Amino acid sequence: MMSDFEAQLRAASLRVTRPRLAALAALRDHPHVGTDEVIALVRANHPTVSHQAVYDVLRVLTDAGLVRRIQPAGATARYESRVADNHHHVVCRSCGAIADVDCAVGHAPCLTAPVDHGFVVDEAEVVYWGTCPDCATDRMPQRSASSEGST
Repeated sequence: MMSDFEAQLRAASLRVTRPRLAALAALRDHPHVGTDEVIALVRANHPTVSHQAVYDVLRVLTDAGLVRRIQPAGATARYESRVADNHHHVVCRSCGAIADVDCAVGHAPCLTAPVDHGFVVDEAEVVYWGTCPDCATDRMPQRSASSEGST
């Protein structure tokens, strides 16, 4: 029985290889990871796969449209396997965490430019910036036990 990943690779006219399968699995289980994390995840099960092989796999999968490369301003490139829609991202300014945000409004390209300068727009990329819940909690001042009991 052919796996979903094998079917995706074949549909994109790509050879099915262990590094490609491993990279797709890593990105399914760990969205928005950088190259170093993908390398570590692939090599956890396939220790003989070289760094260069993983770089090549990410390039090939991105070029084939099976993986999406995102690079918010000032951040390293990250990869994800959610490619079938025109979703956006929210990025924490403090720790760099990234989460998916569904299309802003309506159907792709989600946003209509008020002036398109003659371009045929087929995609809109939006990055929301803010502070994730973990970092927001860390920034809240902690009340000391001694100050809680005094009035």
